[in-house]
Amino acid sequence: MFTGIIQEIGIVKFAQKKGDSLLIQIESPKSSKLLKVGGSININGACQSAIKISPVSSDSGSWFEVQATSETISRTNFKFLQAGDRVNLELPLSLNDPLGGHLVTGHIDDTGRITDIKPSGGSILMRIVFKPEYNCYLVEKGSVAIDGISLTVFDVETECFTISLIPETIERTNLKFRNIGDVVNLEFDQIGKYIEKFMKKDGKGLTMDFLKRHGF
Repeated sequence: MFTGIIQEIGIVKFAQKKGDSLLIQIESPKSSKLLKVGGSININGACQSAIKISPVSSDSGSWFEVQATSETISRTNFKFLQAGDRVNLELPLSLNDPLGGHLVTGHIDDTGRITDIKPSGGSILMRIVFKPEYNCYLVEKGSVAIDGISLTVFDVETECFTISLIPETIERTNLKFRNIGDVVNLEFDQIGKYIEKFMKKDGKGLTMDFLKRHGF
């Protein structure tokens, strides 16, 4: 489990196809020193297991490797990764850590595409389009994880929503390298998914009226 608070920006050293999977090596001076082989790390919002970590005496810097499955490749923006790309990194939440963002599982639902980026006062507004079947998981001022970052959405429409980025978020994440047309990973709020499942069992489905009546 993760919080959506990015701890480090890693740099992709290579992303190589290996059968149906993708072998990715990421330079990370901070995370690689805390990570163990078999341990979990959130990369652009996708939970992965480290399969190799640089030796302490390595001349090639501090890095780790993961091997993404075909399912992960199909659901995420990993398919577009190239050497030099910046990725968001977060190690798993421990019981004594503060929950600064919201609970993030590291299981990507789908990808979205950035359609607009514009300044607004001291912040940056970013518009993201997504598949309409995920609209039921979004509510005004609700949470979504974008490339692993816990963010608040507003101006929610059927196929798009807006996020407002403060300078601190821009500086500490890979969003400062993003451009219009870029693909981002999306994980929708887990609570919304459980509510929808419960409502489907009841045969009523998740509706805006239900959410409003229950304080969402």
